Amino acid sequence: MNVNSFSKKSAATAKPVKDASPLNDIGDVSAVAEMFQRLRQQNAQYDQAIAALVAANRIQDGWDKPAEPKMTLTIQREVLVGLGDMDALAQFDQEHQEELAQEQAARTKAVQQALEAPVRVKAMEQYINYLAAQMVAGLDESRIDEEIRRIFRPSARRMFEAAKTFVQAWREMQSMEAVLLHRVRLTHYSVTGDHRTGYHHELIGRRRDGELLPTLIEGLTFEELRDLNDQFTHHDSELVTALDNALCSAGFDGWGLKVYHPKSKNDERRIYAPDPNPPKKHLDAYSGMAAVVRVDAP
Repeated sequence: MNVNSFSKKSAATAKPVKDASPLNDIGDVSAVAEMFQRLRQQNAQYDQAIAALVAANRIQDGWDKPAEPKMTLTIQREVLVGLGDMDALAQFDQEHQEELAQEQAARTKAVQQALEAPVRVKAMEQYINYLAAQMVAGLDESRIDEEIRRIFRPSARRMFEAAKTFVQAWREMQSMEAVLLHRVRLTHYSVTGDHRTGYHHELIGRRRDGELLPTLIEGLTFEELRDLNDQFTHHDSELVTALDNALCSAGFDGWGLKVYHPKSKNDERRIYAPDPNPPKKHLDAYSGMAAVVRVDAP
């Protein structure tokens, strides 16, 4: 009778796979890479649009007033018009034609900025909502899920095949311990009939939570068992770096990207656009006091 089943089964399961490496499992990820690249560009557009919305909000709320244009030459000309000195007016216009045009343009721009601020805010919010809709429409997360599962499966299969070999080896070791301890079990008594404690044989210690193997196995040192348990509970840092670099080089990198979803038609809330430099409100010392005035009708 052959009690060592490990020798037969392990030979069938422990076949090394040629060129088996997670780096070879990445394959063609161009479809997802294009998706991430498009989302990266949309993120940049969204950030720029939010910055423009913040600027428009500051003007609309009165925090950033348009620069007041100089009116020096315009006032001087109006005085000449009021005096009715046409010769002086003609000479003034000839000498300051370009400067007058610049003053008028600056004045028109300042007035236009203040008047258009509410319209710009509304238009920017509509555009941002449109950008969010484009993000959602162009993103297929089920495709991303399919790709990460495809890349992961070969490693899982290699782990499972290796685990079957480990399980057979573990069963062999436990079987060997059970038979040996059974065959050397001696019952100790004193001549007076009392039960005596015999010699305690220990080949395999108790495994603690989180350990792959107990740190006491006859024939193995504590240090090598401890190191193996440590490897079992930690990533392979070199492989992590290599995989990360390979995926990034292939454009399979969605780290830090955001997906904004558009508002519904009935959602009246404003677009979330936090001001990175909010204005500080300086309150008057007596602003917290309220004066109550009572007026009695005669």
